[in-house]
Amino acid sequence: MTDAALMLRARPGRRAGARWLLHAGALVFGLLALVPVAYMVLVSLQPTDIAGSTLSVGHLTLRAFADIWSIIDLAGNLENSLVVSTCTAVASSIVGFGAAYVLSRFRFRFRDTLRLSLLASYSTPGIVLMIPLYTIYVQIQNMIGVRLIGSTPVLILTYMSFSLPYTIWMLSGYLSTIPLELEEAAALDGASRLQTLRKVVFPLARPAIVVTAIFAFVLAWNDVLFASVLTSDTTQTVGVGIQAFASASADGALPQWNNLMAASLVTSLPPVVVFILIQRYLISGLTAGSVKG
Repeated sequence: MTDAALMLRARPGRRAGARWLLHAGALVFGLLALVPVAYMVLVSLQPTDIAGSTLSVGHLTLRAFADIWSIIDLAGNLENSLVVSTCTAVASSIVGFGAAYVLSRFRFRFRDTLRLSLLASYSTPGIVLMIPLYTIYVQIQNMIGVRLIGSTPVLILTYMSFSLPYTIWMLSGYLSTIPLELEEAAALDGASRLQTLRKVVFPLARPAIVVTAIFAFVLAWNDVLFASVLTSDTTQTVGVGIQAFASASADGALPQWNNLMAASLVTSLPPVVVFILIQRYLISGLTAGSVKG
């Protein structure tokens, strides 16, 4: 048998070995990612007197999942976070889609500079903007005589200022991959630009829009920095609630780690549910804009 034939016969074996190696690496990575979650579940089920101090699986109980609702206003925090995160996701997607369409379809001066500035603003640390934003809100509040600090709309507007640069940049790249001939054909059929956007462009861009909406939702849901400054007792989100929970307990002593872990698991469920419901859009949406732009 010739050397070429031996090489051809060896290739399938090498590919199978590489495939198994890849699967093993993915399995190890997945297990490592699940270790913190498994620890949280274990501690949340442990009694208060031993929670967090041992890995014992004896005397497990669900009591912590019942106590967390009375130690802090967890239900109110969840409601506030759902409202803020959902509004941020929807508003960012609508505004970002319109702005991205302009960037992808129209040519004007400083267009490329504007796109680069979106990336620059997205990479700016939030801590740098917290004090300037707070000062601006206070000055506007004093000028118009309407309370802004502690209101839900101001928090949504703040989160939009961070999610929109990424949303616009990503959607503009994705929209650039949609053939312009489709819009021209719709125009020849008598469709207005708004009808073309609604019936042609929007359905094709739906995967990317879903991904950017998820990004905005998770950004608003996970934030603690701005929520701790811009919310009041009635508008607190889960980030602030969990932060307060770390120093609160039924008897005023040290944090009860089982309650803290139980509350963390409960508040992490909504984003997970969102991912599960719309996962079919993620594969195509995560590659949005990879061809052009």
